[in-house]
Formats: sequence, structure tokens, C-alpha cells
Amino acid sequence: MIERHIEAWYDMAVRALKLDIESLKIPTPSLLVFLGLGGSGIIGDYIKALGYDKLDIPIYVIKEAKLPKWIGKENLVIAISYSGNTLETIEATRSALNRGSMVYIVSSNGKLIEYARQKGLPYIKLDGGYAPRAALPLMLYSCLKLLDSLGLCVADDNAIEESIELLKATSQNKAIAEKMALSLAEGGIPSIIADARFEALALRFKNDLNENAKMSAKCEIIPEAMHNDIVGYERGVCPQKALILSADDDHLYTKLIEAFVKKILKKFHVQTLTLNLKGKSMLAKLMYGTHISSLMSIAIAKKHNINPESTVSISEYKKTLKELLNTG
Repeated sequence: MIERHIEAWYDMAVRALKLDIESLKIPTPSLLVFLGLGGSGIIGDYIKALGYDKLDIPIYVIKEAKLPKWIGKENLVIAISYSGNTLETIEATRSALNRGSMVYIVSSNGKLIEYARQKGLPYIKLDGGYAPRAALPLMLYSCLKLLDSLGLCVADDNAIEESIELLKATSQNKAIAEKMALSLAEGGIPSIIADARFEALALRFKNDLNENAKMSAKCEIIPEAMHNDIVGYERGVCPQKALILSADDDHLYTKLIEAFVKKILKKFHVQTLTLNLKGKSMLAKLMYGTHISSLMSIAIAKKHNINPESTVSISEYKKTLKELLNTG
């Protein structure tokens, strides 16, 4: 089921751009805050990356129940939970409302949609029936539409069109993903390496391997990793394989990956695999990489006869958290 949903991301993205924004209000915030965890939380990470060179206000991503003290009335808070019942996001949303923040909701159902309707909050109701990680286009493109409506555009029409077109090439993307899966399926814990512009994408690769393939993985971000992670390789206790996400451009970080990172990994006998991110825009590169990541991790799961949809440990965690909140 999840594989079929990811193969249909083009259609999902097109639908997302047509979703209604209910009770829209136009604020003038001093900063933008995204709430969310897991497959919903990554949306804030992507928008933060997209807004890095686009917006004049800062973007923060909160992935826990408690809000920092500085969030208040002048802030726009966008709470994203695909299910609408993520306990941490619900608690953080309540706090934001109590502090007088401008709160918007993006969800398919649950308590967050109830809050939005009860309190007259702006919201986008997403299509239901997906695993959150498989619903990424629904959440991301609807948020891009919302931000554009608020005068906070982080991806123009050309970038959106380019990114969606890359999702059309499902068979090509799947072939690349399955080839990569053969290399990463065995051999211990892999490292996902990207430059700082694509830190969120590296995190998504790690998360997909965790949830779909039931594999541990680590992320190393250039240039920071060259000031710490790389020294950890010197004793020989290090990942045996590394997947490098290359922006395939003439940026300093891309040159650094080619001139140093690949060479130092070879020196330490680390098997490297490179994915060149297609597209001209940041959004296109993010979506192409995410499509490959999702399809690749599912291919690994299939190779090991693992159900990519099952997340037993997450369910156990959520049960424990609910019990602790009820007894706290």
C-alpha cells in the first residue's frame, strides 16, 4: 500500500495545490514556527531550507511538546500533524494558543482539526488514508500554497512545476532507487552525507531507512562533519558505507565533497555511493531526493521481507507517552 502511494506522488502533489485554506487570515509575523514530529515534522525542515535565501523573517522548527519561552503573540505557528492526534504537537499547539500566537493547522483529521473548527483557526484539511511519511507531498505542497497566500513565498511557480514534473518519472526514479538499495541493503549502519543546504533531505533519508527498512543510519553534514565526524573514522570504527547526496552544482560545498570528502572516505576504506540530485531549484532537488529515498527504503524492506508500513516501536512509544500524560 505505502509503495503504491509513493509511486503516486505526482497526483498527490497536484491535489495538494488545490486544497482549500479555511478561515484564512493574513498576519504580519515577526517569525515563523513549525510544529510537528516524524513524517509531519520534516515539512518544517524542508520549508526552513527553502526559506533560507527567500524570507526576511526566521523560521524555527519545534519537534517536542514544550515551546521555547520566546514564542508569543507576534509569531505565526503552523502546526502540522497528518493524523491530527500527535500528542506532542497537540500540547505545543495548546501552549501557542494560550500565549496568543497566530496558529494555523495542517492535518487530515483528529483533535487538531477539531481545535481549528472550534476556535476559528485557519486550517487545511488533507486527504486521509496515508502513512504520514507517504503523505509528504500533501503536507508540503499545501503548506507552500498557504505560505504563498500569506505573502511568505519560499518556492515560486517555476520551482513547484519543476519539482512536480520530476515526480512523474516514477519508473525511472524507482529503477535508480532499487539499484541503490542493492548497495545499501547489507553492510551495517550507513552514513548519509549532504551539505548544509540539504541537511533536511539527509534526515529524511535516515528516517526512511529507519521506518520503512527498519535500519539504523547516521547523518553527516558538510562542512560541520569535517570538524568532528571525520576524525571518528581514524580508528577504523566507522560506517562501512556512505551515501553522498550531491547537489550536482558548482557551489563550494559540492566542490568540497568532490575534492576532499570522497577522497577521505576512500582513504578510510568506506564504500561510497553518490546520488546526484536532479533539478535546478532547491524544491526540485528536495523532492527528487525524497522520492528516491522513499522508494529505496521500501526496496530494502522488500529485499529483507520486512513490512515497510509497520512501526511497532513507535506505537509502543505513543502508548507510553499517553499514559504518562494522563498520570502526570
